[in-house]
Amino acid sequence: MIESEEHRKNLLKLAKRLKYEWYSVPIDENGEPTETYLEYLSLMYNPEIVEIIQALDFFPKMMSIVRFAKKVNIYKDKLIEKLAPLTKKGFIANLGKAYSLPSPLILWDGPFIFKANYGGEDAKKLAELGLKFFYEGEYYKRWEATADGTPRNRILTVSEVIEPKDEIVPVEEIYSIIDQNTEFAVVPCPCRNRQEINGTRKCKDKYPIHTCILLGAFAKSALMQGDPVIREITKEEAKELSKKASEIGLVHTTDNVGKNCRLICACCECCCILLSGLTKFDNPRAIGKANYLAYIDEDLCEACETCISRCKFKAITIADVAKINVDKCMGCGLCAVTCPNDAIKMKRFEREEVPLEREEIEIVE
Repeated sequence: MIESEEHRKNLLKLAKRLKYEWYSVPIDENGEPTETYLEYLSLMYNPEIVEIIQALDFFPKMMSIVRFAKKVNIYKDKLIEKLAPLTKKGFIANLGKAYSLPSPLILWDGPFIFKANYGGEDAKKLAELGLKFFYEGEYYKRWEATADGTPRNRILTVSEVIEPKDEIVPVEEIYSIIDQNTEFAVVPCPCRNRQEINGTRKCKDKYPIHTCILLGAFAKSALMQGDPVIREITKEEAKELSKKASEIGLVHTTDNVGKNCRLICACCECCCILLSGLTKFDNPRAIGKANYLAYIDEDLCEACETCISRCKFKAITIADVAKINVDKCMGCGLCAVTCPNDAIKMKRFEREEVPLEREEIEIVE
């Protein structure tokens, strides 16, 4: 809760900085961060901490503890002690003795990734406030896409069902994203966990929660906190987990960048804020399509309708054989991965331009 006017002033100062970061924050009719969002931040940052952390930059630009201590005029060891409870919850990012402010993405998802958060007394309130501010002023649209309509995330195609064509491995392929990294952490799906805690999860008996994978520095930072539900996995285990997730009907998504992707999500149609932008709300640019399309081998198709039950986007109809609506097909490959007759393959089809790679970690001494 907001404890004083000074506390509110510093929360607003932080929120205004977050407004210009990737994903931004919910704003009111005057362009100011909403009161709901300030209340949300107040559950993470008490009056003392929110004043101290104003000195930090945003991830991935990290500040050494020596520099940070000098800027806030607090002894280094004392500062580390003050920061420890917040790093364990993901409210401050750290790698060794370097620190940064988390992005709006982590402030949204972190409370439902770290057991230190969702096992605590504020979990229900964080879920309620998060789901409330997400739709204020149609913030979800700004979350899902930039001002020019570029989706912030994109669909990944299931690797096993891509039809081989040459030696070039496209960035959309799940295994290609995994192969770019050496560190992996499996975490709870924050979207399903948020709805679970809020008491509004519809897929409780259909999909598991521990299906999402953090990559690279994101994984390393999360693993350093020793949270009991965040587990380190190998590259091979990451591939196996992604395969199993697709088999049970979860759609894979990642950052809409060519390199330095930070996560691979396994998304359901009811809880995922990205897929729901397409399936529930009128936002055709809620997520980028994969540069693949499903193709039907009519000689093999027996019109069994398995693919219809698998497609989240209503892109398939059945006559004598299955038919693909290319405008609705997102290229996820779920229809192909369990086709009993191997009648569906994913073929390369250029329709989205993947933006350049994301900036890498920088530590300021």
